[in-house]
Amino acid sequence: MGDTVEDADDGPVVPGAPGVPPGPSVTPGSAPPPPPGSDPPAGKRGCLLVGAALGAFALIVLGGLVVLVGVAAGWFDGVGDAEKAERDIVAETGIETETPDVVRPPQRDVRLGACERSPEGEPRASGTLTNWSSDAADYRIELAFLDGDGSATSTEVGARTVEVAAVDSNATTNWSATAQVAAPDRLTCRIVRIDRWPSGEERPEGD
Repeated sequence: MGDTVEDADDGPVVPGAPGVPPGPSVTPGSAPPPPPGSDPPAGKRGCLLVGAALGAFALIVLGGLVVLVGVAAGWFDGVGDAEKAERDIVAETGIETETPDVVRPPQRDVRLGACERSPEGEPRASGTLTNWSSDAADYRIELAFLDGDGSATSTEVGARTVEVAAVDSNATTNWSATAQVAAPDRLTCRIVRIDRWPSGEERPEGD
């Protein structure tokens, strides 16, 4: 009678026994994470788009402010340059004006010629006007007559205002003024102010 071979183990399979892989662990209702490079959810995409739009708008506003600041700075610089040029002309000529023209300032239109005693013994000044502006102009010249050499210690003994009308562009005319006072032995004549405005118009306020 031959030997009979039987299975080594006919009992039930026990989980975790050697040689048997465990089953997968899956939580009901869960989903695997998205693969790398996939799009974010729709809600996050909306937030990103809104943020990008706000950022672009902020850059546009900032750029506009930079431009405005630059323009304003240039404008103020221009105003400062014009005021400095006017002060320089007054310092150079010693003549004030309310005429805003630094290219053809009226101070350069007037010339003082004679400063003398008139036959009646009064101080008299005379000179020329050349209209260097592009249009016919009217002028108002203010003069002072001083006792002495015109220095800081000189005393003003008289004053006179002269108006000259309708001086054509690039034309030259004469002017003269006499103060109704007795001329001192030593006389100095000085132009202290000149204003110019378009011929035929009313003299600007404040002139």
